[in-house]
Amino acid sequence: MSSGSGGNPYESPESQWGGTPNAEIAARVSGPATGLMVTAGIGIVIQVVGIAANLAGVGMGMAGGQDEAVPAMFSGAMGVVSGVVGIVVGVIVFLGAQKMKALESYGFALTAAILAMVPCVSPCCLIGLPIGIWALVVLNDASVKAAFH
Repeated sequence: MSSGSGGNPYESPESQWGGTPNAEIAARVSGPATGLMVTAGIGIVIQVVGIAANLAGVGMGMAGGQDEAVPAMFSGAMGVVSGVVGIVVGVIVFLGAQKMKALESYGFALTAAILAMVPCVSPCCLIGLPIGIWALVVLNDASVKAAFH
């Protein structure tokens, strides 16, 4: 016997669709996950350059200007500490994006998207904000949430 649609009623939905639902979800999360990885990579490179500049004595303290208190605050040892924190955040965003792409650890993927949007700790806030918003929109879809394991 066959069902009204002509297919086997005992077939799994995956075989009726010609693909798995997770393949569709994986395609949906691939873009924002890749964007988060690129954002993290750019941020890590920027932080490494910043640390090197601070260690060489040419960090933000050398920027000059009328109010030198703020640039001086982010040079030297404080600049190195800030750079290390930025690298750690970049690594977290990158690993969370990998988990997002693999549809693993929804909470970690959500954390990566949120961290990418925070201007003071984001690896690269100019591109991190729109990509983080895109990732959050995709992650908050009910079918995407259900696909994570």
